[in-house]
Amino acid sequence: MKNNVITQARVKNIILIVIGSLLYAISVNVFTVPNGLAEGGLTGFSLILFYLFGLPPSYTIFIINIFILAIGYKFLDKKTLYYTLIANGIISVLLLVVTQWAFIPETTLLAPIGSGVFMGAGIGLIMLGHGTTAGSDIIAKLLHKYAGINVPTALLLIDVFIVVPSAFIIGAENAFLTLINLYIQSKVIDFILEGLNPRKSFFIISAKYVEIAEAIEQQLGRGITILDGKGYYTKEKKEILYIIISRREVLRIKRIVEAIDPNAFMTISHVQEVTGEGFSYLSEEVQAQRITEAEEEWND
Repeated sequence: MKNNVITQARVKNIILIVIGSLLYAISVNVFTVPNGLAEGGLTGFSLILFYLFGLPPSYTIFIINIFILAIGYKFLDKKTLYYTLIANGIISVLLLVVTQWAFIPETTLLAPIGSGVFMGAGIGLIMLGHGTTAGSDIIAKLLHKYAGINVPTALLLIDVFIVVPSAFIIGAENAFLTLINLYIQSKVIDFILEGLNPRKSFFIISAKYVEIAEAIEQQLGRGITILDGKGYYTKEKKEILYIIISRREVLRIKRIVEAIDPNAFMTISHVQEVTGEGFSYLSEEVQAQRITEAEEEWND
């Protein structure tokens, strides 16, 4: 029974990765390249090589990602590494297959919209299948470990580092359209992974809370609050982990917790607004307004 469940899960993951890889290939070959657009991350770097030297993205993406995986494989668990290798291979093959289609719209904005929707959906499905597109994710983790840059900021810097030079190759207009493409990608990825909720909060109760906290801090670079709790029935003291994260990180934290302690008690809640270190800060005007509102409530 257990083996059947594992097999079904693997088949499901591979199906998601295949579909995601197909959408990824369609985005690159149907929308991005025919319209002279760029991309973020290592896909964008591969497209720069294509525009400059005519090197096929199917080969360069595969070679670059394998090189990055060889350097940073330690940052991926075995399951993710396995599915990432599968995704990388399938993407490279499909980039060779999906070459006869091209969509060059009369309305300029349709190209980045199409590219962003297909790429975002592709990456989202690959991530749902426990895979990644390698490249940027691993580089971001390396920057976090050795340069102290948090992962989201590192990913943004990588995209900027790729897109800005692309403007000198594809032109300022297409570079601007590429930014629209990247924005749409991020929204589609978020929608596929976690819907439209802006932030999520986790309460995690586990006897292995130290290991879980260390894994989350090392892999995501997120701050964690440890709260003291006490079971009503057992009267036992328990430590509770409290974390605020972005939507994209929900699956990763769930997998970290489940891998370390499958019996951990975990709740996930929607958070409408988050301010403070690591997220955003209220302006002085807004702070004053909030204080005034609070004082009025106290006076009432």
